[in-house]
Amino acid sequence: MASSPDEDPGENRIVYVKGDLFACPQTDSLAHCISEDCRMGAGIAVLFKKKFGGVQELLNQRLDVVLIGYSGRKCLQ
Repeated sequence: MASSPDEDPGENRIVYVKGDLFACPQTDSLAHCISEDCRMGAGIAVLFKKKFGGVQELLNQRLDVVLIGYSGRKCLQ
């Protein structure tokens, strides 16, 4: 965990951890902002798409850019 010396780690809501993002415990949640077309063709979005799928499910929700879709999937082991 990384924090500045002036911060109390017990009060932080964000924890910085180095490692494999997708090796998280099933109790953790992962989120990633994507474009409205759900293309997910570059960067970490490609890894999210390969690991969790659900792109058609998100497209079927026909959400506006400002809304959030939830696939209901958890971190896979």
